[in-house]
Amino acid sequence: MNPAMPAGPEGTVQWIAVAADAVIAAAYFALPAALVYFARRRPDLTLRPMFWLLGTFIVAAGLTNVMDIVTTFWPEYRIENAIKVLTACVGVSTAIAVWPMMPRALALPSTRSLEEVNAFLREENARRRDAERAANEARASLEQRVVERTTELAQSNVKLEMEVQDRLRTEQALRYSETLLRRLHDELEQHITERTEELTRTIDELQAFTYTISHDLRAPLRAINGFAAIMREEEVARLSPDGNALLEKIERNAARMGRLIDGLLEFSRLARAESARDDVDMAALAKSAVAEVAEEYGPRAPDVTFDALPPVRGDAAMLRQTWINLVSNAFKFSSREAAPRVWIGASDGDGEITYHVRDNGVGFDMADAANLFGVFSRLHANESYPGVGVGLAIVRRIVERHGGRVRAESWPGEGTTFHFTLPKAAPAPLRALEA
Repeated sequence: MNPAMPAGPEGTVQWIAVAADAVIAAAYFALPAALVYFARRRPDLTLRPMFWLLGTFIVAAGLTNVMDIVTTFWPEYRIENAIKVLTACVGVSTAIAVWPMMPRALALPSTRSLEEVNAFLREENARRRDAERAANEARASLEQRVVERTTELAQSNVKLEMEVQDRLRTEQALRYSETLLRRLHDELEQHITERTEELTRTIDELQAFTYTISHDLRAPLRAINGFAAIMREEEVARLSPDGNALLEKIERNAARMGRLIDGLLEFSRLARAESARDDVDMAALAKSAVAEVAEEYGPRAPDVTFDALPPVRGDAAMLRQTWINLVSNAFKFSSREAAPRVWIGASDGDGEITYHVRDNGVGFDMADAANLFGVFSRLHANESYPGVGVGLAIVRRIVERHGGRVRAESWPGEGTTFHFTLPKAAPAPLRALEA
């Protein structure tokens, strides 16, 4: 027995301590071997430095137990102290390094989470297999559709080729039509030029005709009327009653012929008159026309009732002539009534306004309404209601020139209503009238 080892019970205790240190050292050396084995088998671990530090610390701790055994028999305390210092340094370094690695260690998945992940992966695999099966079915369906589509495209190509051929033929026909249209256009322009020249000559002839009516026809009428008046005044003693009556007829017819000429000239001037486009106060125009016409009738003038008359866009002078002609017509044909009445009003429609002039006069049969607005067209005898039959023709021309329309409603013995409709915004410029 080693002389350093005491005998008796103390020696037994020391041998127990030596055996325990040996077992502890063996355990310390076995644990690093297991850690190294585990680290080598799991190269995917992200905490490998922690394993090496722990292994080094455990080996150092095992060496301290070995040195306890050695110092029991050979008291070499300097080596033991050096190993303990080394173990302490390694232990402190390991403790310092382990805590920063702790969050990463805690982040390692647990067994339960791994099982959940595995279950999820199994479900994903099942879904993937289902998706692959559906993809295979879709691929087969797609291949079938590709075949069908290819067939359709082939048929479409055939149809397209036929359409291209038809298109080429159509383009050839269009080119031919374009050439023909160009030729017709040239011929039309030539025709328009010729017609323009003819219309210019016609207008010149109409102006010459108007001048003839204005001067050459008026002079003989004035002469006839004047000579008839002179004869009736100077030869009244030698004329019989029949002669006087004939001279009066000559004067009346000459005067009527003058009024006809005046109406014709006014109708002709209206076709060539320049037109303006302004805001027109229709209420003021209607009242002015009523005042002007009423002066001719004096106390026999009909009673006139006014309703609201909205304004329009147009030529004020022309529209005033329209009111004068319609009011004059209403006064004339209602003047023989016991209580003559005239109503003037308007109704506002969609984008247009309709004005009304109604009287309680003699009226007329609507079967004759088609001839009402013609030039020199009259529905009543001149002896009963004098006039030349131009006023309503002028009304129609003025209204149509403003883009409107005119009509009449009447019943024999129940009066007449004239309606003329105008757009709220007159066309720009106003439409020219036909000659």
